[in-house]
Amino acid sequence: MEKTKWYRMDNSAMIYPMVITQKTQSIFRIGVALNELVDGNFLRIGLNTALERYPFYKVELKHGLFRHFLDENLHYPVVEKNEGNLLEIFNFRHNRHYLFRLTYFENKVFLDLFHGLCDGAGGLEFLKTVIYYYFKSQNKTMPSDNILTLSNPPKDGETEDAFLKYYTKLKIREGIQKMAGGSAFRIPSKQFNWEGLGLIQLTVSTSELLKLCREHGCTMTVFVSALALYVIAKRFKETNKKDDYVAFIPINLRKIFPSNTLGNFTLFAKCRVSPKEELSLGNFIKIIKEDLGKQTQKEDLITKISFTSLMDKFYLMRFMPVFIKAFLSRVGRSLPGKSKLTMIISNLGKVDIDNEGGKIDRFFFNQNCSKNAPLNVGMVSYNDKTVISFSRKLIETVTERDFATSLADMGLEVAVSSNFREECDVL
Repeated sequence: MEKTKWYRMDNSAMIYPMVITQKTQSIFRIGVALNELVDGNFLRIGLNTALERYPFYKVELKHGLFRHFLDENLHYPVVEKNEGNLLEIFNFRHNRHYLFRLTYFENKVFLDLFHGLCDGAGGLEFLKTVIYYYFKSQNKTMPSDNILTLSNPPKDGETEDAFLKYYTKLKIREGIQKMAGGSAFRIPSKQFNWEGLGLIQLTVSTSELLKLCREHGCTMTVFVSALALYVIAKRFKETNKKDDYVAFIPINLRKIFPSNTLGNFTLFAKCRVSPKEELSLGNFIKIIKEDLGKQTQKEDLITKISFTSLMDKFYLMRFMPVFIKAFLSRVGRSLPGKSKLTMIISNLGKVDIDNEGGKIDRFFFNQNCSKNAPLNVGMVSYNDKTVISFSRKLIETVTERDFATSLADMGLEVAVSSNFREECDVL
């Protein structure tokens, strides 16, 4: 039998296989809307060609004695029509054990990814390559600038564990203090009874949104985070007197610590606003801007990076059997307690590929949700369109309505779309 190639999971990825359940998986979606209907046969060719450039994505999850690892997958991946259930959990057997799922519907391509494989930055690069070869397989030209193709073979750094690369010795207590988070306000609302997430997407002009951000002296990430927390705080100002409004904001560490990794290299900043603070958008922007600035300092991040690497560096954890690690991880996540966050707000930034011939309309990014994080935001910009996607387990849509209304009141033209998930639930 042919010997397969295997890959180590990075230190951030190792936790995700340990906490998989029949109802919970750490997955997210990156998608693209084309200006034409998607042909499934050419999409399949595009995916198979892209995997030749990403052999470390052509893998399946395996259980070792002390840790999980990624082993070469010898099957072809499945490409199917999307059935409309946002971030439905993976049926790994049906998916031929791949850690991603590629589907399509009308003019849209959806790439769902398991976080044990990569983060949003890595997944976006992979999708760009798939779309490049999708068009190329039809003899349609598309510039390859800023796209990883077979013309530039994989580098060793693309599979490195960047957390280990930047690890420094630390005191465990110091790491716990940096990583710990206090209780947070969670929107009190009924959640869906059935599987599947609600989705409301807001599309605005990137240039107009950036203009608005400059007027407020902040980045797009800070502005959207502050506005999202502000509309929630404004709504619950009479009932919430003690719990902070907390936004978990993923930080792409590649922009601070040089790395070509296409695995995971992201950490959360935890930005908090007290309910006792002055209730104004300007004040929320000021607080989150300062908080995010402090938490993106190299010294602070090095401590968090090093703490994340303890699974490899701490002797007891390194040689603890994987089934014990998994048991402890699940117990830790199932312990009762207050929510640690109000919402996750993740910005993939601007997609840097040429749109020759106007083949691509926009990209979008959908975060997963859980019982303790039932409303999250993903955003991405392309072709002067920023798509802000609210995914939720909540039946209500008040936060999204208030957010969109606020943008419109500030002069932005907002296009709104929904999957109307709330109309399908048995209440």
